[in-house]
Amino acid sequence: MIFDGTTIATATGGRLRADAPAGRIHTDTRTLQPGDWFLAFRGEHFDGHRFVEKAIADGAVGCIVDTAWEAPEGFDAGCVVVPDTLKAYQDLGRHARRQFRGPVVGLSGSSGKTTTRSFIALALLPLGTVHQTVANLNNHIGVPKTLLAAPSSANVQVVEMGTSSPGEIQVLAEIAEPDLRLLVNVGPAHLEELGGLEGVAVEKGALFRTARPGDIVVVNLDDPFICAMELPAGVRRVTWGRGGDVELLDAVLDPDTLHTVATFRTPTGTYTASLPAPGRHLAHNAAGAVAAAWALGVEPAEAVGALEGYEPVGMRLKAQALPGGVLALNDAYNANPASMAASLRLLASLPGRRIVVMGDMLELGPEEDRYHREAVALAHELGLDGVVLVGPRMQAAAAACPGALSFASPEDAVEPTRTLLQSGDRVLFKGSRGAHVERVLQGLEES
Repeated sequence: MIFDGTTIATATGGRLRADAPAGRIHTDTRTLQPGDWFLAFRGEHFDGHRFVEKAIADGAVGCIVDTAWEAPEGFDAGCVVVPDTLKAYQDLGRHARRQFRGPVVGLSGSSGKTTTRSFIALALLPLGTVHQTVANLNNHIGVPKTLLAAPSSANVQVVEMGTSSPGEIQVLAEIAEPDLRLLVNVGPAHLEELGGLEGVAVEKGALFRTARPGDIVVVNLDDPFICAMELPAGVRRVTWGRGGDVELLDAVLDPDTLHTVATFRTPTGTYTASLPAPGRHLAHNAAGAVAAAWALGVEPAEAVGALEGYEPVGMRLKAQALPGGVLALNDAYNANPASMAASLRLLASLPGRRIVVMGDMLELGPEEDRYHREAVALAHELGLDGVVLVGPRMQAAAAACPGALSFASPEDAVEPTRTLLQSGDRVLFKGSRGAHVERVLQGLEES
């Protein structure tokens, strides 16, 4: 969406110092294009206001600044002054959303958000052009950025929402105002900040609590925390999971292609899709996408068929070949106890020798030792052929898996892992983003 100075001032409650033609809102001078408006963030360790003059010199038609900024002598570009540029950016995102006439889907969850978002976007393709969150732009800046970036050709939007501290989901939901709201799950993630599983449920539940009469709320019946959430009056409840409007009946892994052949029961019949990624948990989340699409008027047969166009996003169970005939499953984007257990069980279901490189799981609070012991013990119980532990937390839990190799850093683990691997092995890389387990994989690729 494009804004002129008057519209920016109206949307943000700011003061119009000087108007200028309509343009996109941009926050980075490195990618700014002539005709954009430059919005200057001010943070603890940075200040975008230092780049206002550069932005104008590079072709920006105007700037959005806070009251502490002083215009240089002779400054004659467009300018809107606001008390807080971050809040102004969020206000502009909300304004863009309110101008959008198609449905907006908002989703969150402790794990599987991005995969489920991709499934939903595919399932909604019969409605036309789908605009969705890019990469991990799911926070207080990413959500308004997503809404502002929606092209005029978009028919529907899918907006992912993340959180790491109390109150964030409510803020994001109030910006995006989704017509359909889906929670993937409630699990042990960001426990340190959110105060245990109950705190996670309260934080994630804000997506449902802020629903308005007429909104659609898609409930995962297989998650007890989600099932226990009270829904506002006047919303339409759609369900997925065991006994729901859409249910995953079966998910069979093809050991040759690593596709998951999933069968779904829907309100109009039973349909099967070959999902180009391994994992029953992925197929379960795909059922939620089918439920969301059906709630918005897509025929379930079309929604299920569209799922076959899925491609793994980033380091999320992405299969790739390694030298020496080894197949890697790169799931190193993030981890919590629930997603770690799901990935370990997936690995255990594969034929041949199975190796795992497990990295620390972060932000688990005072129970982190127990969660790491349980994850390492599960790797042992599943009878995996090799377990490599990376990071101080995993090292401390090594006794739960006799025979496991443990290392302080990813770099230390590269050569021992290389020695462990044989042709035909399947090796899983899984850990929190800050554990950098992918560095072990990168080291192996360089051989």
